[in-house]
Amino acid sequence: MRDLRAKAGTDKAESSGDILQARDQLGHTTVVMTENYIRMRIGKKVTPTK
Repeated sequence: MRDLRAKAGTDKAESSGDILQARDQLGHTTVVMTENYIRMRIGKKVTPTK
């Protein structure tokens, strides 16, 4: 379950550009806890070759 929560939190933070919205969605009381869940992706997104 933690992986799904981390994915949801990461997607929300990336789409909104605001970690506070991700915090609210995940139900955390502190931003520090949310930062533990958010995965900072480095690199560019790619598309499948086929």
